[in-house]
Amino acid sequence: MAAVGTVTITEEDFGSTKLIKWAWIGGTAETLLAAATTGAFYSGKVMFCVTVPGTSDAPADNYDITIIDKNDIDMLADNGLNRATATTESILTGSLGAVANSQLELTVAASGSSGTANGLVYLWVR
Repeated sequence: MAAVGTVTITEEDFGSTKLIKWAWIGGTAETLLAAATTGAFYSGKVMFCVTVPGTSDAPADNYDITIIDKNDIDMLADNGLNRATATTESILTGSLGAVANSQLELTVAASGSSGTANGLVYLWVR
């Protein structure tokens, strides 16, 4: 089992569209995630976000996801709050923000038992 607060980030560049995937395991107090910030800097409109709860150890119902830029602004505009424990959920572009030359940091809160709750977050930027 991966360590408490572990995040694996995969960043893909498809020309004008970028895909970021955070695979996370709950941290201490369900908020502290190690290495949750992208290596690359992003600019553009946030096009789509999908949250996928873990299948073996899903996060608690109504867990919260935020994706913060260098100015401490949530790219999800609070639409990542109160995610479902057993349902993959999407956030469409009309409800999302934009980013300008910034790394992006994932924060997970209220996910439940530290070190077991887990999930995925996918974010597309264009």
